[in-house]
Amino acid sequence: MTTSETGFVKSCPKLESGLRLGQEGIHACQLGPFSSPIYWTAEEAAATTITREMIAEKRRWIFDLLNDDHSETPCKHCHMVVLKKPEEVRFDRLGHIDLAATTTCNLRCNFCGYTQFDSFAEAKYDALTVLRLFSPEDVVWDAAVDFNGGEPTLLKDFDDYIDYFASRRIRVFLYTNAVIYRQSVYDGLARGTIRWVCASLDAGTPSSYEKIKKSKRYADVLENIARYSHAGNQGGGQVSVKYIFSQDNCGDDDVAGFSYAMLAIRPQEVWLTFDFDPLCNLPGDCEDFGGHDYTGHIAAYAKTYLMLEKHGLEAIHFPEKHLAVVSLQGKVLLQSAKAEIERLRKERKNVEGHLLLEDFRESGNSVATGEVASFTVSPLRIRQSGQEWQTLSLAGKRLALAPACTLSRQLLASPELDGAEIVGFFDRDAVLHGKFVDGIKVSPYSALQGLSPDMVVVAAPEHHRYDIARTILAQLNDSTPVTIYQPDEYSIAR
Repeated sequence: MTTSETGFVKSCPKLESGLRLGQEGIHACQLGPFSSPIYWTAEEAAATTITREMIAEKRRWIFDLLNDDHSETPCKHCHMVVLKKPEEVRFDRLGHIDLAATTTCNLRCNFCGYTQFDSFAEAKYDALTVLRLFSPEDVVWDAAVDFNGGEPTLLKDFDDYIDYFASRRIRVFLYTNAVIYRQSVYDGLARGTIRWVCASLDAGTPSSYEKIKKSKRYADVLENIARYSHAGNQGGGQVSVKYIFSQDNCGDDDVAGFSYAMLAIRPQEVWLTFDFDPLCNLPGDCEDFGGHDYTGHIAAYAKTYLMLEKHGLEAIHFPEKHLAVVSLQGKVLLQSAKAEIERLRKERKNVEGHLLLEDFRESGNSVATGEVASFTVSPLRIRQSGQEWQTLSLAGKRLALAPACTLSRQLLASPELDGAEIVGFFDRDAVLHGKFVDGIKVSPYSALQGLSPDMVVVAAPEHHRYDIARTILAQLNDSTPVTIYQPDEYSIAR
């Protein structure tokens, strides 16, 4: 049955409003080694006066290919394709941006494709001019930019980009090697105009860092990460330190060195992932790794995850929201890593007596998983800690939804909430404050104090739920229940 016969069409948020401004040219997106078709090559973009209307035409071109049963496009193999009503599809807005027009860098990581092919180069076209085609009114509510490259902090107009994103209220996810310290990054983190800084460290010893990156700046990078983490600790943005497991950093010295450096610095998050460059030439639905052996990478990944966990720091599986979204190999890698974590965990059953290092930056107030209620729809019900599920009526109830994200927006559309009054979305992200999601205003958590909702529903990924609940409980009186929405299946990219 074709999409026209079902009344739906195939689409994707990145196809409709995304922009990949890469060294290779301009197109909708690139996730890991997988990308949508090119709109303009870098050379064509440099020679063309691009307009917003021209971008919309290119998007429709890919959309038509996606919905033509007799055409071929890489987008047909992507796991992000969804079915939508035709009237919901638009091509004139700015949503997710992947900004990597330059590959200039001050490191030479041996697992990086730019190093391997010596393809470091300045941008051939002005990406900021393309972005300025979109006014603040053209920007979707959850717009975000992956600001990478290359090394973004080397750009001569780096601060102009930061100012542009702040003026359009676009959440910034800055990927940096942290060799250079930028005061604008510190200030953006402290204010919240930069949502995340992801600093790639990828080594646990100075010698491994020098071998992998051809640099002796390991100590400087740790210092800069510590400074950015201090800014993130002020509550605006957050810092993640990323470790890419490659052939040269899977030894026990690197695992221990990296883990204890993170326990000392305490960034807001640690992201673990794999060197996916060997998968670049494989289709997204390929069932193997093209002969590449990830056994050692998976073993080191599991050891690092468990060492951090043992001392009170839960790492984030970065492939879960990146490579695994579009790639079967990414899913297999993630599943293999989780299976190895569980295998090692069973081997280490006796963990009593291990030192647990609590996060000294926290106030000491915590929310255990049993201290808040669980909430579901279809059927509508609630469960208190240690009790059975109970039916629930929301008729006439005043509900607050947190945070403002894909999952809470999906929950808002649930028929079971029709009888409730939604008093607002609530989020820590300063960039979102004052925006409207489906006509409902986004406010800071502190605004909950004056609203006195009957219930706060936290609809977020599992690894964020209880941190959000803890923050909200600190803003409320004891009589306002906070519930965790627990759908059976969901995926979210925030």
